[in-house]
Amino acid sequence: MIKLLSLITKKFIRYLLCISGLIFFCEYGIYYVVLSQCNWPSDSNMTSEQPVKVMFLADTHLLGTRKGHWLDKMIREWEMGCAFQTAIKLHKPELIFILGDLFDEGLWSSEKDFNSYVETFNYLFSVPSDIQLYTIVGNHDIGFHYSITPYLEKRFNKVFNTGPVELISRRNVHFVTINSMAMEMDGCFLCHTAKLKLNIISKRLKCSQNENNCSKKMMLDGNYSKPILLQHFPLYRKNDMACNEPDSASLKEKEKPYRVGLDCLRKDATDKLLKIVQPRLVFGGHTHHGCHIEHTNGVHEYSISSFNWRNKYNPSYMLALFTMDNYSVETCHMPLEHTIVFIYLTSIIIFLFLKY
Repeated sequence: MIKLLSLITKKFIRYLLCISGLIFFCEYGIYYVVLSQCNWPSDSNMTSEQPVKVMFLADTHLLGTRKGHWLDKMIREWEMGCAFQTAIKLHKPELIFILGDLFDEGLWSSEKDFNSYVETFNYLFSVPSDIQLYTIVGNHDIGFHYSITPYLEKRFNKVFNTGPVELISRRNVHFVTINSMAMEMDGCFLCHTAKLKLNIISKRLKCSQNENNCSKKMMLDGNYSKPILLQHFPLYRKNDMACNEPDSASLKEKEKPYRVGLDCLRKDATDKLLKIVQPRLVFGGHTHHGCHIEHTNGVHEYSISSFNWRNKYNPSYMLALFTMDNYSVETCHMPLEHTIVFIYLTSIIIFLFLKY
């Protein structure tokens, strides 16, 4: 009897250790295995100047209380938290930009729900003191253009210390962040403020090109280089047919025409924005799919996939190196949910039929 109990106990401990190891790998270890295969892009075309290391992600869409089931919410938050924390430990970026739609129901959230949202976000996307994280507002955070109120805009901006237009500089690399919903150029309260700030930043950039005509107050912190435009919406395009990235949309989705002002910026707003800022690169999100296109004026634009498995079966993020004159990018793909499910099922079948 004692021997039988001892044998059962040993088998139980073995099964318990195997199951614990399986759960640990599928819910934690797999992120290290997959993300460690992605590295910073080559800096062979860079000058001797140390490049700025930047990590981009978009559309985290943290679930709220209205549309999200608690189990779905828990799973997605665990996945994104593990992926993000693993990524920053492996890659150690200097700057991180989250390109809008942090929340799924931010525009409908009460003060209590919004504070809960912020608390969850700060927990999942916490960063060490040597990394700076910047957020850009999206339509799910405060609404589309005509549904935005001053209250919603100020609430988001206050918590995340941002505004309709911001200039961020690091070692002569300059980023201009934009509230896409403020780019209707129709004189609304949000658009008016954004246009004024855009003009000031544009003047600072021009002043730094020609130092003799401006006061020191208007100069940039560092030398001039063409800025990098960051926003939530993509610039104007008809559809995604020109997108051929591994994480781009399916052919059926690519063929769908974009609704201007909802799926991308209007054509006139795009032209004005490019004329005022004169960027060398543009990064955005919103579509939930990856894309790289070159516009007719030679400006390259990158759309970043959703970081949330709920929106994208193969989510990703981007690593980028920037100097004053050059850049290089690398898209990092995250673990696939069906791979994790396959590992679980296969391992369980092996456990059931394995003889100890």
